[in-house]
Amino acid sequence: MRFLRPRVALAGGLMAVAVTGAGAVLAGPASAGSSRVELAGQASAGSSQVVLVNCKGAGQVRPAGYDIGCMPSSELVTGLTWTSWRSAAFGSGTLKVNNCTPSCAQGSYVKYPILTVLWRAEPWPKHAGQEYFSRLTWIFIGNRPGHVPAAQTFVLPSSGQP
Repeated sequence: MRFLRPRVALAGGLMAVAVTGAGAVLAGPASAGSSRVELAGQASAGSSQVVLVNCKGAGQVRPAGYDIGCMPSSELVTGLTWTSWRSAAFGSGTLKVNNCTPSCAQGSYVKYPILTVLWRAEPWPKHAGQEYFSRLTWIFIGNRPGHVPAAQTFVLPSSGQP
């Protein structure tokens, strides 16, 4: 594991670049008078937290999983745990990729450990005063599929539909 330290440094650097490139500034803790509400991972109407829009178009705060393709897809992020959730969110989890062998319907999922960054908070259309994360970056911290780079960034839809 002599490459572990460079990988961690690379992952930290990529996370910093993702947030800096987005122009995101981490907000300070909520004041005693603010009303941040979180119910079972769902953002309430009065919530001021930035949300991740799921496939059904609902805003989520600190979800445990995310389907990048918004259908029975070949890539799912599971086991998400979050260390920060502000104007950018940082966490880790597992990317599950269907190997589609012998077919995608009969394939099995191969697991890859990842770091996740949600960033570029933007106004959420049709949700006055609410923002959603419009970018997701994942960074492989171990093995990865041979055909993909060490980090990938995706544009996230505001409606839940890709």
